[in-house]
Amino acid sequence: MIQKYSKYRVLQQFFDSPRKAFLIRELSRNMKLSVPSVRLHIKALLAEGLLIKDKTGLYPSFRAAKESPLFKLLKAQNMVLRLYQTGVLSTIEKATYPSCIVLFGSASRGEDTEESDIDLFVQAKRIKLDLNKFEKTLIRKINLLFEPDLTTISPELLNNLANGTVVYGYLKVV
Repeated sequence: MIQKYSKYRVLQQFFDSPRKAFLIRELSRNMKLSVPSVRLHIKALLAEGLLIKDKTGLYPSFRAAKESPLFKLLKAQNMVLRLYQTGVLSTIEKATYPSCIVLFGSASRGEDTEESDIDLFVQAKRIKLDLNKFEKTLIRKINLLFEPDLTTISPELLNNLANGTVVYGYLKVV
């Protein structure tokens, strides 16, 4: 549903490559969308403060407004949406029967880059899972942290988990 919305598809390019500067024609080719449509969406995203226009070079380029609180929020929520849509969460759930799954780290704050991984805490016993197909789809490495008992976790990690996003179940800290 939301994937078909072309403005979202333009923004998705900046979520996937937040440090890259894009030209309008490059975005048009990448998404197989007409140049006038891309230009219209870029103009709207600039007005919302989600993109920054760079006037260096012959043609203007556009990059993500990585410091914008709205961009970070949308990027973090986009990651949660994509975790659900790809099926990675249901695969982990069916294999481990966890009490909860928590997205934490840079991905939960919307600060992840092209080289960042996706950190998922799974409150269950450790098992071996092959998540390669999901990593290719998400264009990120998935790092799973298993721990059945929260009392054995360091206070720093527990704080990171509490500030993360619970994507399955219920995180009972106390």
